[in-house]
Amino acid sequence: MLKSFLLVLLFSLVSTFANAHDYHASITDVRFNPRSQSLEVAVKVFTDDLEAALSRRFKTKVSYNKAEQVQQYVKEYLTNSLVFELTPGKPLPANFVGTEQEADVVWVYLEVPVKQEALSHLYVRNVVLQELFNDQMNIVNLDYKGKVYSTLFQKNDGTHKTSF
Repeated sequence: MLKSFLLVLLFSLVSTFANAHDYHASITDVRFNPRSQSLEVAVKVFTDDLEAALSRRFKTKVSYNKAEQVQQYVKEYLTNSLVFELTPGKPLPANFVGTEQEADVVWVYLEVPVKQEALSHLYVRNVVLQELFNDQMNIVNLDYKGKVYSTLFQKNDGTHKTSF
């Protein structure tokens, strides 16, 4: 009896650790900087999810590191998956600042020039990792002049407009 219990317990632990995490989410923090007239963007994603997305998109096994090719993949993936617009259909160009790894997550940093001292609204499309996971949730926290506007993006949500 004890042997059966230990076997069941062992199986449960192995199956628990087989999945790195049970939820699929990213967090994006955006801060409008009126001095530089830009959006300062920080995106937090699980490393294994990012590697899977890059591997799928670029059709080669990608392991996250600081190598120039991997950073180029991250830049291309993020600037296509996370889009900011002042006018619908006219994406603002994003400048890739860099990445850093922290435990099991990667932070990706972008700067998006808006060339305006004030904004009346902002359109955001966030499809990060949604090609991999049907339950992917992307949270965008937008800090505009000290007030934070949060939006949840799920599969097939499209673009959201935030008015200030």
